[in-house]
Amino acid sequence: MAEFVGLRTCLKPGTEQAYKEAHDAIWPELLEAQRAAGIKRWIIFRDGLDLFHSVEADDFDAAIARLAMDPVELRWQAEMARFAVPLEDEARPASTRLELVYNRTP
Repeated sequence: MAEFVGLRTCLKPGTEQAYKEAHDAIWPELLEAQRAAGIKRWIIFRDGLDLFHSVEADDFDAAIARLAMDPVELRWQAEMARFAVPLEDEARPASTRLELVYNRTP
């Protein structure tokens, strides 16, 4: 059974359009790496500079651990770093995992 994870990241001011364009031209090899890691779907919503990610994966933590060793993912993250606001605490990743408060199928 798949799990759903929410993440929050923030954009640097003025990078909104370039961030969207980067995702409009997503690399096919990145999508393949994500699929191989067990990610089923990755959706990103934007509200101003705030980004909200909804990720469906077989096992999110395992998928992220696998992607952390994938050269394509590492290259993508290096590209995306120019858009993202790093968290003040450098011991934490640039994304914050959101608390799931509701998940029901009507």
